[in-house]
Amino acid sequence: MPPGSMHCPSINVFGTFFPSWMLCAIIGVIAAAVAHKVLGVAGLRAEVKPPLVVYSSVGLTVALLVWLVRYGS
Repeated sequence: MPPGSMHCPSINVFGTFFPSWMLCAIIGVIAAAVAHKVLGVAGLRAEVKPPLVVYSSVGLTVALLVWLVRYGS
């Protein structure tokens, strides 16, 4: 791909264009919240050490996977 043809993928939301990475980040945050709830219901929340690292890793992993599946080459 020639250097001049690169662009940032955008999403049209009600006539306003947002960068696609925002959608991926929001999906990652939602996935981390769902993982928190699922582990709480399963009674495994106490086993997650340190929770900030674990839930951040879950969110980042999901966000990057969404980016690769949707926009990867």
